[in-house]
Amino acid sequence: MRYFAILMLTLAACFGAQALALRAVGGRTAKSESNYYSSLGRIQAATVSPAEVMLLGGSITGRLPDRIHGYRGVANMGCDGGHAVDTLRAMDQGLLPTAPVLVIECNSLYRALEPKPSEVGLAMNRAWFGAGMRVPSISAYARPSAFFYSLLLARRMGDFGEPDPDGLRATGMPVRLEGPSPAVEDPAERALATELQALLMRLHGKGCRTIFVWYPPGRLGGFEPPSWIFSTIAGSHSEWWDLGVQAQPDLVVLTDGAHMAAPSAARTLVSLLKGIAQSGTR
Repeated sequence: MRYFAILMLTLAACFGAQALALRAVGGRTAKSESNYYSSLGRIQAATVSPAEVMLLGGSITGRLPDRIHGYRGVANMGCDGGHAVDTLRAMDQGLLPTAPVLVIECNSLYRALEPKPSEVGLAMNRAWFGAGMRVPSISAYARPSAFFYSLLLARRMGDFGEPDPDGLRATGMPVRLEGPSPAVEDPAERALATELQALLMRLHGKGCRTIFVWYPPGRLGGFEPPSWIFSTIAGSHSEWWDLGVQAQPDLVVLTDGAHMAAPSAARTLVSLLKGIAQSGTR
């Protein structure tokens, strides 16, 4: 009995320390010891309270600031090493909440063509993931290692700083694609585009606005995204924004050739929110 009491007191102390540590970092950590736990923690944290805008995508999305950085109503669901399709499928299945606006990163969508199911996608169907959504102290973003790795990431990225009202000074905003959906020859690409068109239409029925965004950096050589992405966007009546091409290049600073430094990530989010508000279509 004494051993059990000591065990319970120790567990209570550990959970209390985790709760205090989470409060000290604004409610969640930003990075864990692996892409897997970083992604699951970010998604779990995004469900703690309702959001107006949810950011879905890979690690480029994961570097963007959200409501814990002062951007009210914005929840980040970026999957490091992953893509937006896992979270879209989970929303369609009712495993995750939705938001009035879903911003979908295009840069990493090609990863959804891999035949093997992702570990993050599989984990979102497991009971412990749902438990972590309800109880922050047992979530993936409350792991002790996450506090250490978040500190390392912050040192690498730098500080988001004060919001720049001009953002990336983008030359456009989200638009509807005109004309019929492009033809898709590859069977795997065609199957994924067909699945996503139906899924997105169901999300539209729940009141979601879906915007596909290609983030900075711009594509080398100016090549167009693959036709299956345009087919998905046009066939689902979603919106498209080539922000990587339309951003002012000298405002995009990268840390490793692909991911934005914190000030550029903050400018990107400011541009996103301005474009969403100004276009205002459903």
